[in-house]
Amino acid sequence: MKYSYTWLKELSQTKLSPEKLADLLTMRAFELEEMKKEGKETQLVFDVLANRGHDMLSHLGMAREICAVEGRNFSNLRPGLRGALRPGLRKGLSIELKDKKLCRRYIGAVLENVKISPAPKWMQERLLVSGVKPINNIVDITNYVMLETGQPLHAFDANKTTENIIVRKAKKGEKIKLLDESEKILGENDLVIADSEKSLALAGIMGGLKSSVTKNTTKIVLESANFDPMNIRKTRVEHDLSTESSYRFEREIDQNLAEMGAARAMELLQKYGGSNVKLVAYGDMYPNKLKPWEIKLDINYTNSLLGENVPVSKIKNILTNLDLGVVQKGKDLIVKIPTFRLDLKTQEDLIEEIGRIYGYENIPVKSPVIELTSPIVNEKRIFENKLRDAMTALGFSEMLNYSFYSAGDIERCDLDVKTHLEVANPMNPDQQFMRTSLIPGILKNVELNLKNFDRFSIFEIGRIYFNPNQKIPDEKNILAGALVNQENKKNIFFKLRGKIETFFRRLGIENIEFSEPKIIGSIVHPTRTAVIKSKDKIIGYFGEINPRVLNEYKIKTRVAVFELNIEEVSNIASFQKVYKPISKFPSVRRDISMFIGEKTKYAEIESKIRAAGGKMLMDVELFDIFEKEGEKSLALRLEIGSREKTLTSEEIDGVMKKIIAKLEEDLKVKVRK
Repeated sequence: MKYSYTWLKELSQTKLSPEKLADLLTMRAFELEEMKKEGKETQLVFDVLANRGHDMLSHLGMAREICAVEGRNFSNLRPGLRGALRPGLRKGLSIELKDKKLCRRYIGAVLENVKISPAPKWMQERLLVSGVKPINNIVDITNYVMLETGQPLHAFDANKTTENIIVRKAKKGEKIKLLDESEKILGENDLVIADSEKSLALAGIMGGLKSSVTKNTTKIVLESANFDPMNIRKTRVEHDLSTESSYRFEREIDQNLAEMGAARAMELLQKYGGSNVKLVAYGDMYPNKLKPWEIKLDINYTNSLLGENVPVSKIKNILTNLDLGVVQKGKDLIVKIPTFRLDLKTQEDLIEEIGRIYGYENIPVKSPVIELTSPIVNEKRIFENKLRDAMTALGFSEMLNYSFYSAGDIERCDLDVKTHLEVANPMNPDQQFMRTSLIPGILKNVELNLKNFDRFSIFEIGRIYFNPNQKIPDEKNILAGALVNQENKKNIFFKLRGKIETFFRRLGIENIEFSEPKIIGSIVHPTRTAVIKSKDKIIGYFGEINPRVLNEYKIKTRVAVFELNIEEVSNIASFQKVYKPISKFPSVRRDISMFIGEKTKYAEIESKIRAAGGKMLMDVELFDIFEKEGEKSLALRLEIGSREKTLTSEEIDGVMKKIIAKLEEDLKVKVRK
């Protein structure tokens, strides 16, 4: 933003009335011209942040800021419509707001006997030094007032309109030719200024060419309005237009500034718009008036937050110089915020202003005085990290997926969409629902990794969300993973079981049981699935993915997955190491091979072996599976021994006979001799 230093200085120091101020500006024109010729006029360029666009994108706003920094009262230029309008003036200008949210206020004034001519020399000079090209007295006055007050204005040739102003959304496909002679095809979200016959301007951005002021103009409609900043920005981006007006409207300006801008413009138009300019009609549509608000400022909190004991008198002076109303009430200050400071909403905003004007460099650096305490131990996070350590030690790689998935993922995994919580504003259709399982995300990872690897194992720790009809849905922390091995895909189920058993041993969890599930869901295989229990309490499941689901993901190999409830696992985990002395006596490993029926479960086989082996059976390990023509053969390795003595061959054979007999009698298996 460019500013004339002389102009800023005059506006910040003057205490004259608006009429006398205008005379002063005229008188200073020749001096300004001479200063420029001598190179004494200085141009200042400031970067105004978006949150101060509503008041600092003007010379008056910058002058107010200079007064505050220098500790002086600011005598504001505040012309109002009452001073510009004479009694009995016809309020005959018809203004209709079709969308009161997009157009918050619209002031229109009709002026006759306008004569188009060059603007005063001083005004042209000030426009040039501020980066605006002079055109004629009417257009220059609207630009001058915009730079001075921050309120964008526009003038229409009244003879080219029906004097019936309608602010509406554009019709789909509606065309308008703008002042830069470009033709725009508008959309239904674009806001236009129109009359009863045609569109006159693209609201808040640029006027139309057909209604523009020309050298033959004798009557104008002056517009001073306030538009929704978001809508202006969308339209500006859509049509690749950027103007001084849109730059201000995008940053949201004060709705009450429209009155000040209109009054100031009419004041200058009646003086420089022609020898006999006459205001004949006006209209002001202001559906929802914006009023000043109050903020309670705690002095003790102010000094605590700043880290400096600023005197109350100093705080009051700072706020007063910022043109804010201040009343002391006990130990607090009641600060009345004018509507041109839209950025001041909380007492923290006021404290920031106090610190800024007081000078952060004047606040000494102090180390914070706080009590040093040990941080609260996050047991949940610590346990999850131990789970990660255990999984990575088993060769698993961690995945990170979004907590959302699409309706297509729900359908492919045969889940129930009714049990899902739908996101109100999803970023895209692939993130429409909160997940109730980690498996759909894991399957996407499998699909992607199979393009590069034949075997891998992955896991993820994340939350699932369910009971969507509750005010606050339930959440659970889940550990899920998958195992893929295309070279040995037939044994994938048992390989995953072995890794799960090792995983639990690393967590100090004993007595894990695997049993046939009653209902898990069609995402997993109906027979190659097992429930994981501890003391008859289900803590998770594992199994192979249903071939139908694999086909949906175009996966052509077997995939074994698991899901564990982290909370349930943490309740039974124990990281205390229990010392067990190594047996003094040797153990013996014997292999046993058998043919089993189709419905015989491995869990039943292991259970029978352990029951028959008793204390002498130290371990059972499945190491081979063979299937051919409807027959299935299992090979197990049994470790037999005693901690009390060395077993004889007869004792070992006796244990094996008991095991074989138990299997053949109870499960009807055929043990290969």
